[in-house]
Amino acid sequence: MKKYHLLLQIFIGVLLFDFADVMAQDPTSDSLILFLKTSPEDTSKVNALNTLSKQYTNSGDYEKAMQYAKQAEQAATNINHQKGLANSYNNIGVIYWSQANYDQALKNYLKSLEIRQAIGDKKGIATSYNNVGLVYYDQGNYEKALQNQLKALKIREEIGDKKGLAMSFNNIGMIYNYQGDYKNALEKYFKSVKIKEEIGDRRGIAATELNIGMAYFNLKNYEKALDIYFKSLKIREEMGDKQGIEHLSNNIGNIYLIQKNYGGALEKYFTSLKIQLEIGDILGAGTSYNNIGTIYTKQNKFNEASNYLNQALTIFKKIGYKEGTKATYVALSDLYNKKGDFKEAYHYHKLYSDIKDTLLNEQSSKQIAEMNVKYDSEKKDKELIKKDAEISKHEAETEKQNLQRNAFIIGFSLMLVLAFFIYRGYRQKKSANKLLGEKNSVIEKQKKVVEEKNEKITDSINYAKRIQQAILPSDELIKLLFPDSFIFFQPKDIVSGDFYWLSEKKDKILIAVADCTGHGVPGAFMSMIGNTLLNEIVNVKNIIQPAQILSELNQGIVNLLNQSNTDSSTQDDGMDITIVSIDKINNEIEFAGANHFSYLIDQNQLQTLEGDVYSIGGMFGKADINFTSQKIKVNKGSTLYLFTDGFIDQFGGEKNTKYLSGRFNKLLQRIQVDNMESQKEELITEFNNWKINTKQLDDVLVVGIRI
Repeated sequence: MKKYHLLLQIFIGVLLFDFADVMAQDPTSDSLILFLKTSPEDTSKVNALNTLSKQYTNSGDYEKAMQYAKQAEQAATNINHQKGLANSYNNIGVIYWSQANYDQALKNYLKSLEIRQAIGDKKGIATSYNNVGLVYYDQGNYEKALQNQLKALKIREEIGDKKGLAMSFNNIGMIYNYQGDYKNALEKYFKSVKIKEEIGDRRGIAATELNIGMAYFNLKNYEKALDIYFKSLKIREEMGDKQGIEHLSNNIGNIYLIQKNYGGALEKYFTSLKIQLEIGDILGAGTSYNNIGTIYTKQNKFNEASNYLNQALTIFKKIGYKEGTKATYVALSDLYNKKGDFKEAYHYHKLYSDIKDTLLNEQSSKQIAEMNVKYDSEKKDKELIKKDAEISKHEAETEKQNLQRNAFIIGFSLMLVLAFFIYRGYRQKKSANKLLGEKNSVIEKQKKVVEEKNEKITDSINYAKRIQQAILPSDELIKLLFPDSFIFFQPKDIVSGDFYWLSEKKDKILIAVADCTGHGVPGAFMSMIGNTLLNEIVNVKNIIQPAQILSELNQGIVNLLNQSNTDSSTQDDGMDITIVSIDKINNEIEFAGANHFSYLIDQNQLQTLEGDVYSIGGMFGKADINFTSQKIKVNKGSTLYLFTDGFIDQFGGEKNTKYLSGRFNKLLQRIQVDNMESQKEELITEFNNWKINTKQLDDVLVVGIRI
């Protein structure tokens, strides 16, 4: 299902939005080009250039679209046609958006918005908010996408723009749809349809019905989706709307593909492709070539598959559509994998990984946020400057005469005061330099003493690090017991209060991940105590049941640190820990936790493994706590994630907030299909990007095991 989803985003994503100022009915390109040859430098020429830019954008010829948009920008600047200039920036933004260059798209949309606000073009302002919202939508920032769409909706309600209202309801529905809130999505879609029925916009009704069908598609109600699509298709055929027929044929083919009705899917894709080639829809043709190639791969028609997929790749590269290129690399990798040509399969998978990294670069999201903040700041500054200018102008005449009269008196007085302070400063500086030289000599001697002590302390801590690393399970043992696993271990300081432990007893593998009180040297001492006690409990006493191990560990910590003594009630040394026993023969795990939890992802479903509420030891340590265990049957290929709270509690991001467990479990669900080494790299990248401008606050430990 994941591969289908990856492909469907290309084919459906560009069809579902109501995109302001893009799909207008304009004169033909030939007539406009002829008009430009004799047109003077006036508003008509600017409008014609903008119209040509939109037409070439719609046909997927982004090079020509950009050429005419830039000409419109220059022509509008020459005659100071602000509305035309705003439209040209908007068109440039659309071109960048179509090519998934979101930071440049947003930059130009904000330029357009600023001009439209300055000239009071409310309809244009709503359009700009609409388009800014679409950029955030594509970035996955649904909160900001919704904020901008709601701004557009409010303005359109104020000015009674029914067509715009229908567009806003449609796009707000899209946001709810991709948030998984299909009920609200359908509600907004039906509002959009109702308005379009009132204004007689049959084409718009059919467009929104595409989205309604998509919502039912996401609900896996394929029959309802097909019913909506065929109803919309009938309207398109009556209208002679080739582009609409193309889109619907494609979407019906997508459902047939999911239902493995490959014959029906091919028929619809070829119908779509024929129309795309007729109307010059280059992007659409690329998607159809890709879909057709995918089906031929499933039918083992490898030559045909290769032919169509390579045509898709050529188109996507030519127009710079990276999302399409990425999906085609996946399809080609699948093709060669099925053929048994693993070298070529790996080659295309590597190309896919490279372009995926480019598209997922979080720096773009950061730049977008910074640009939006900068725009809001500049807007407020300009308003303040304008108000200040008005006040200053009013007061300037009065102040001018007073200033001239007092300038000489104040200036002369300042010169006298300045001369006095210069002389006094000279005398003080001479005395201070002598004293400073004596103090510097003392400080230099103290500095050397401190540096020597620091060097000795650092050497001792580094030696402690080697001892701590020696007691951790070796990489060889980990790979022997868990060939498909990873460990992401990043202490805050030289030594760590987090540790992991491993043992094999009686056909079962026991693994523990612990977070000791504190970090650095104090935490490291506790980690060594915990490791020593675990080895004694399991390897000497032969206790292998997780709950009993925790009870023994707790008793050992309480007794060793004398925490049962009331005089030691202020001592809170202890640890939070999870222990899991893995029975690979019976596909079963047994786990117990002390104020700790872990995640299990089995058949793409994430389950939280909750431990007991008690910690091991601590301020209220009791030696007689009975911990509990739970047993779970697991499927082969399920993934177990054990971790401490360092990753989750790390501050960072745009708003300098905690990462939190919700974001963490979504990250694990997204990456769990990858191999374990790739998962580790993605975790490291995510953590470092999150804390990029923030100090690491705690030790970080994440262990992943494919069972």
